[in-house]
Amino acid sequence: MFESVTPDPGPDGLIRAARIFYVAAALSAAASVIFLILAVTGDRFSTPLRLLSDFAFAGLAFLTGRGIERQRRWAKWLGYAFGVLELFNIPIGTVIGAAAIVYIHRASKAGLFAIAS
Repeated sequence: MFESVTPDPGPDGLIRAARIFYVAAALSAAASVIFLILAVTGDRFSTPLRLLSDFAFAGLAFLTGRGIERQRRWAKWLGYAFGVLELFNIPIGTVIGAAAIVYIHRASKAGLFAIAS
């Protein structure tokens, strides 16, 4: 008779954490393309190592979001690591990192990462 009208924080946290990593991947890829264009035009600060690391971060963020969406245990730990690293990117990265950690923790607490991967 009395059903809860509030969404379950576990699946909601899973969806939101995956979205955070998809957005981080898209923003990092866009910034990487801009840096690539600057490197082609002769900017001496856009080194190949920086371009490679930026594109690698974009790919890894996308892969993490995909893994979280599919409830993979490795993605949970990779998401926590990304969240902790984002905490050092003051001020916006701190908010993004804290949100990622909270949402992954909610999904983990709900037992959504208990599936063997």
